[in-house]
Amino acid sequence: MKNSTLFALVLSAMFLISGASSRAENLAEILESAGLGTLIGTWVDQDTNGQAISLTYTWRIEDRVLGLSIKVPGDNSEGLIAVDPESGEVMHVSADENGGVGMGQWADEGGVATLTLKSVDSDKKEETVKVSHQIENDKLIVGLKNVTTGDEGKITLVRRSE
Repeated sequence: MKNSTLFALVLSAMFLISGASSRAENLAEILESAGLGTLIGTWVDQDTNGQAISLTYTWRIEDRVLGLSIKVPGDNSEGLIAVDPESGEVMHVSADENGGVGMGQWADEGGVATLTLKSVDSDKKEETVKVSHQIENDKLIVGLKNVTTGDEGKITLVRRSE
């Protein structure tokens, strides 16, 4: 998978909820308990201030549905994250501008909020990635592991400079 698509899927990200099996009342509570209470807003690569990669998390429905916009040259994507009221699991669905789609679940893996995302690109190529999210020292650290190939890496994002 090309790097821009991989980052887009990873980030769509990307990243969120460590208490997937917890029965928190809403997504905002789950984010807070996962140490991601400050996730809302725009995160960018520091070198280009978002020209290479930009993630924006916004409430689409306050405290219940989180939207994720990922901007990567040539492969922008949108995602929605919400809690399944029956199971309490945090669900994720995404689509990109090239016709690819992804579905997955967030869970706590070793104390880190991790998304397991199964995706299909416009060429019908299937892939599974794990995307982790941690906020440390006002930086968002996003880890990505391609379950299929074993390739992995991390990117550190910061708040957009004005």
